[in-house]
Amino acid sequence: MDQLLRTPADDRRTQRGNGTRADRVGLAWLAGIAVLFTLAVLLFTPLRVSLAWDENVYASQISHHLPIMVWSSERARGLPLLIAPVTLATGSTLVLRLYLSLLSGIGLFLALVSWRRVRPDWVLALAGLVFGGLWIAQSQASQVYPNFWIALGGLAGVGLFLRIMTGAGRRGTLVWLAVAACFTSLMRPPDAVALYGPLLALAVLTVVLSRADWQAQLRKVSGGILAICVGLVIGIGEWVVESYLYFRGPLHRLSAENRAVGGTKFNLINSLRIISGGRASSVPGYPSLHGWSDPWLLLWWLAFALIALLGVLVTWRTRNWLVAITPALCAAAGYLLYAFPARDNTRYLLPSWALLAICAADGLGWLLTRPKGSVRFAAVGAAAAFLLVELVTQHAVLNTQSAALQALGRQNVGTGNALRQLGVRPPCLVTSDKRPHFVDTSEPAAYNIGCGYLWTMRDLAKAKGSRVVVLVQGGALPFPYAQGWPSHRLSGPGDVVAYIQPRS
Repeated sequence: MDQLLRTPADDRRTQRGNGTRADRVGLAWLAGIAVLFTLAVLLFTPLRVSLAWDENVYASQISHHLPIMVWSSERARGLPLLIAPVTLATGSTLVLRLYLSLLSGIGLFLALVSWRRVRPDWVLALAGLVFGGLWIAQSQASQVYPNFWIALGGLAGVGLFLRIMTGAGRRGTLVWLAVAACFTSLMRPPDAVALYGPLLALAVLTVVLSRADWQAQLRKVSGGILAICVGLVIGIGEWVVESYLYFRGPLHRLSAENRAVGGTKFNLINSLRIISGGRASSVPGYPSLHGWSDPWLLLWWLAFALIALLGVLVTWRTRNWLVAITPALCAAAGYLLYAFPARDNTRYLLPSWALLAICAADGLGWLLTRPKGSVRFAAVGAAAAFLLVELVTQHAVLNTQSAALQALGRQNVGTGNALRQLGVRPPCLVTSDKRPHFVDTSEPAAYNIGCGYLWTMRDLAKAKGSRVVVLVQGGALPFPYAQGWPSHRLSGPGDVVAYIQPRS
């Protein structure tokens, strides 16, 4: 009888209620993944370890507590702005890492939310689990590097773009797309161009392929194109202005950045070493990796690639080609950016892994729901095994990498403490010679004791009255101006000798 008495208005209210309830459940899935990721970062990464070389540079740019470290051509101002609320208030490394850990969970949640109505919420939760389970994602979340944030910016931007292209966008989607493009380009312009450039190309391609309806399609995509362009112009504009002020223009800055990373030498073996968790570099004089750190990890990465390919194929069949290939295409562009040359750390590939996690989640979703009969059990087992192996093996690598990071942190602190015991106090300036006699702990030690730092300072006048410390290793001689200064052999690895300028 109640069913007979229902009105169309009652049905609409029921549908809205069901939709609202499903919406809340979907958000809960994504929030749960973000909370789990944050807890993993807080529990399994070393939050008290001192800042490494590049971290010192970023953390010192906007600070009331420490001298500014040398800013080089390959860096961008987005990360110093992101951490400014902490660095302006305190010099505590622990507080900074806690801030980034909590912010990373919020950022992952927002990036996944950007994909809603393009993918089911539970599939997005799978993508968050795949990406958040990577050791490099957990490790980078609490470290002061831009790569994790580039990954989130690219992930959010691609999702927002597809919402517009599929008609799933709502009021404000264009604004958020512009914000995502601006955020990513502030973190590092070349990465933003690599991730967002394919989106512009795909938008134009859809207009070309629409033929008779090209005007209607152009009206549909023009907002997204404009939003991306505005965001990139704002973010890259700051980098361009800085290029003219300090690096003799954008082209010279790009050239200097290219030299800093070692030219354009593609090396497939080194690329595989990097994916397996190791380090490899084509920079002249920089120690490259020989051998393999975790070669067995490549088997899981092979499975990751196959499941991501499966995801692209099934999404193409069930949805359309644009929704299927867009994340994979942007991931490939991000990978190629750092394959020529191969950079020395897998953190540069985080944007690619974040986007491929969407494709892998599509593949996992198909394995969990589509096969029937006896094949279903095998498919579900394969998906579960993939996730279980990831969480176990990636955690093992994370433990190894965290131990190495802590050991390096102890060296940095030890060098700084040794200099402090020798009476080095601000105002002071630390420098070191080029490789092979360069001391890796030189800049972190300077940061830890409040000294300034200059790379290969051959002219004493550049110290501008600060007391100078020259660090060398391997029995090398210091710069000529320091060869008559008192020398002190520092305890610890590396056979480091400090030449300290006498007090005037």
